[in-house]
Amino acid sequence: MPDAVILCDRSFLYEKLFEEAGADVQFIKPEMLCSPFLPRFRALIIPTGFANQQYSRALRNLRACKEGIENFVRSGGVIVVFGPLVPEHDYDWLPIAIRYRGEYTEAAQINFSCEGAPLCSDSGDCDGYLEPSEGIEVLARDSSGRPVLCAGRYGEGMIFITSIHEFPSADFVRYVISMGKPSKII
Repeated sequence: MPDAVILCDRSFLYEKLFEEAGADVQFIKPEMLCSPFLPRFRALIIPTGFANQQYSRALRNLRACKEGIENFVRSGGVIVVFGPLVPEHDYDWLPIAIRYRGEYTEAAQINFSCEGAPLCSDSGDCDGYLEPSEGIEVLARDSSGRPVLCAGRYGEGMIFITSIHEFPSADFVRYVISMGKPSKII
């Protein structure tokens, strides 16, 4: 069983990150997301650009798997979603309500940490900001005070959504995996 699944083609940078985190990762193409043959895993990572058709075919598949994604999180899975790289996005395929507005900015030091696990190890850039609904926790803001990292509980699982345009730290990857329970997208 892999610890995490990344919704993208194989990437040397992600391989290095997960190796540093001591985690087993499986890369899957977007069209395989709803496959009944996917194993159980603890975390689903959705990289930057998932909604931009120039970079990815993921959005159509995420929407097609909406019910499976909801079941995955309800059962204890954790999802980390990076920026969609489009002007606006409403995450209509997630079981929590939040909106994204694209606007590239430099972020001040990102003071976010979950039990000593910073999202990224330094300051970073943001490809937009978030507009969370009630019940969604804001974990980090940009220099203008707008949310750039939010988290929402759903069932036994958790969803992190960020517009921070940096690779996560190995500590954050370990933290996310430790939170997740082995679950399937079905």
